[in-house]
Amino acid sequence: MKNKKIIALIVFLIIIILVAIIIAFNMFNLNQEENLNEINTLENNNSESENFQNNENQINTELNENNTDNTQTSETNNNQINENGGIGNMNNQSEEIKINLIVNNKTFTATLNNNETVRQLVSMFPMTLDMSDLHSNEKYNYLDTTLTTNSSKSSRINEGDIKLYGNNCLVLFYESFSNSYNYTDLGRVDNVDAFVSELGSGSVNIRFELAN
Repeated sequence: MKNKKIIALIVFLIIIILVAIIIAFNMFNLNQEENLNEINTLENNNSESENFQNNENQINTELNENNTDNTQTSETNNNQINENGGIGNMNNQSEEIKINLIVNNKTFTATLNNNETVRQLVSMFPMTLDMSDLHSNEKYNYLDTTLTTNSSKSSRINEGDIKLYGNNCLVLFYESFSNSYNYTDLGRVDNVDAFVSELGSGSVNIRFELAN
């Protein structure tokens, strides 16, 4: 009887020990899982931070590239070059623009203002226009392209004046007269007398090109 009690006590102790071992093992595994989750969370946070930083760097790089491209484009547009020669730095609007007017194989020069209308016009050079006569005081041609205008009314037109009527009618005047119409001023012919004498009556072909 005494032996049975001892055996029962031993068995009970063994069970308690096993239960304690199992509990300790489970607690160890739980701690390991918590540590692993913390590590994974930290890694994910670091990864997200790196991704955010990379995206921010990429955006900054693209913005810098776009700014550089825009600057280069602006500089290119402001320094247009024609196959017959450059017209200088467009930023310097005080610099006049010299062109050639070729009539009957004779070349005459003209000085144009450096304004937006003129810059748009000379961007189409070289070009040859069949210019019709009107009122025996002007030669004109309606361009295929409309231009920016800054028209105003001048009380008098002088021979040799080059103007734009409306937004696409290029006019060269070869007589002086009183005026009541609005024009955008483009410039004037340098050697007026020789130019006028070469125009003649009726329509005339005139080639426009930038002076070298």
